[in-house]
Amino acid sequence: MEKTPSTIWDQLGNLLVPKRQVTTPRTVSNEQILHELIRCFETSLNRESIGTSLLFDASYVVILHPASYAERLAALPVIVNEAVNAFSEELKKRNQPPNRIVTVASHWHFKFGPGTEFDNRPITPADVEVIGSLTGASLENDSVLSPKAGSINLKATRKVKNTNVYDKLDLNLPAFSHIDFREPGAFAVRIDPALLHPVVEQIDAVVQPAPQPAPAAPAPGPVRPDALARIDCYMADQNTEETYWMKDREIVVARREPDNELFTNYIRLASPYVSNPHARIRYNEAADAFQLASFSRHETRLNEVVVSKSEPGNPDWVDLPSASQILLNGVVTLTFQRIA
Repeated sequence: MEKTPSTIWDQLGNLLVPKRQVTTPRTVSNEQILHELIRCFETSLNRESIGTSLLFDASYVVILHPASYAERLAALPVIVNEAVNAFSEELKKRNQPPNRIVTVASHWHFKFGPGTEFDNRPITPADVEVIGSLTGASLENDSVLSPKAGSINLKATRKVKNTNVYDKLDLNLPAFSHIDFREPGAFAVRIDPALLHPVVEQIDAVVQPAPQPAPAAPAPGPVRPDALARIDCYMADQNTEETYWMKDREIVVARREPDNELFTNYIRLASPYVSNPHARIRYNEAADAFQLASFSRHETRLNEVVVSKSEPGNPDWVDLPSASQILLNGVVTLTFQRIA
């Protein structure tokens, strides 16, 4: 609280020389970032759709002023979640016969980064720069964000500053080289497969002149009889999927490094977004339950709930239900399924 002038001379001095008002630059809000993502998605949906096929951007780069980025960092997972929900709702509304949803990506990709200028234009604390593309494959390569990216171009949709217009352009990827995309600002969310199928089934029902026998149920995936659980891993930074079988009563999830190659109870992931070690999964025989502990300084989420960081010698175990999803650093997704 500002101190009130105590004497007539202090009051007179304030009148003659007014105190300078210090104002803090306005930064963007969560709602503004969400609004720009939704508008970019809807614009791409209108532009990219072909005939009755609904096509849209699935990868988004969001550039914020460093002050705004630091202020919004903790809220980014919530913004991403709200954006994906809004995208899905819009697709459901448009997914009416004869329309069908198609996509060239399997996941929604989001990369947030701080920068003070982009494409020769300054970025202020009140600005949000959104760049969308059909797939995140080009942006997942580390070379994209380095000066060595050469003349590689990306077909992208960009919002023109201070207008409501989005332009389609060939984006020169080295323009990203000065922008600091750190690990906490990267997210990948699997596109709900249920969005891609219902319309096709409705069309089939109209075309068929007579009821057809129901198709046989798909055969279950392979099961290792000696395994306790199955862990499917999707690494969004490389767009690769792998399956692991938990045979030991306790396993470690870690980044692949020479110092852990000899450990048989390790799940070694070739992703820089995974710590070494990142987490442990164990089967508690007394409780007949699986449990998870996280040791990474980067965020670990279990079914959208953040798991607190444990010290290496004192794991803080949390229950790991069957059919759970574990998200490592917003990029690597583990789908856990108990077998027995």
